[in-house]
Amino acid sequence: MKRLAFLAAMGLSTCVLAVGLHTEVQVEASLVAIEQAWIDAAIRGDRATLDELLDSSFVETMPNGARRSKADVLFAPALPPGSVQTLSDVKVRVVGSVAMVSGVNHYTPASGLKTIDYAFTDLYVRRGDTWRVASSHMTLGQAHNV
Repeated sequence: MKRLAFLAAMGLSTCVLAVGLHTEVQVEASLVAIEQAWIDAAIRGDRATLDELLDSSFVETMPNGARRSKADVLFAPALPPGSVQTLSDVKVRVVGSVAMVSGVNHYTPASGLKTIDYAFTDLYVRRGDTWRVASSHMTLGQAHNV
């Protein structure tokens, strides 16, 4: 009887762990998708999407040390036509209702210009069922030809 109870407990634990891992993978995928939606919205100048993604407490620290609030981002002009941003080395860490997403944003201001790499770390907070970007910090990397 003890053996049967032990096996049942092990089976239940395995199911709980599998569900937890599945949920964690879903959260990580959602945060990566939000990062992509953010850079897409910045390129298009899509203020409505930016407003949804950025928390009211949002603060961005630029590579030169300047800081921008959510309002500053929403009123900034769209990126230049023909500019491209791609993400790489994206890593997600989730601790409860806070998550950190880091990686490299490869930004090309226009076709034929050098690509500039920006290392970034973004802090997310969960508000109910929604993740919002609360903070972003970028560091200038290197410029290189495409």
